[in-house]
Amino acid sequence: MKPTLIFSLAVAGLFLAACKEKPADKAAAGRPKEVPKLVAAEADNLVSDATFAFQIRDYARVEKSLARAVELRSDFPDWWLNLGTACKRQGKIGDARSAYKKALALYEKRYAATADVADLQQELIVLVLLGREDEARKLLERSGQKQPIPPGLKRLSEGKYIDQLLRDPNVQQMKL
Repeated sequence: MKPTLIFSLAVAGLFLAACKEKPADKAAAGRPKEVPKLVAAEADNLVSDATFAFQIRDYARVEKSLARAVELRSDFPDWWLNLGTACKRQGKIGDARSAYKKALALYEKRYAATADVADLQQELIVLVLLGREDEARKLLERSGQKQPIPPGLKRLSEGKYIDQLLRDPNVQQMKL
């Protein structure tokens, strides 16, 4: 997968996830906080600019736009993940690590609230990017023990998902 595609998929997934209905008791924990419409619109515009900048490989612009977006809306893990990627591409390893850790914390919280396999998958990706492959493998194992294994999770564990991530050249570029 090309880096642009990964970034675009993450942004698209974010908007699709916002449209997905969730049970009332889990809805608040899995969704972003309510903010004024102008704040949400500004953050969305900044993310749109970052998406364009990523396509033209202007990583400084990506970083600037996403840094401002997460100031306005700090509860979107995909934005933090993409901010970390932009920082890594510029050699700002400390900033990338911080952004990846914020993304990880948000994915952990979201997965704990929703048990959505897509959130678990993102959590695994961030753990690999942080160089914490053993922790990712343990998380995958624990997740299968906690609840009946949904089809998506079963594919992750049977398909040796962590090994696939470690071999992926695009993941290697983003990995710390």
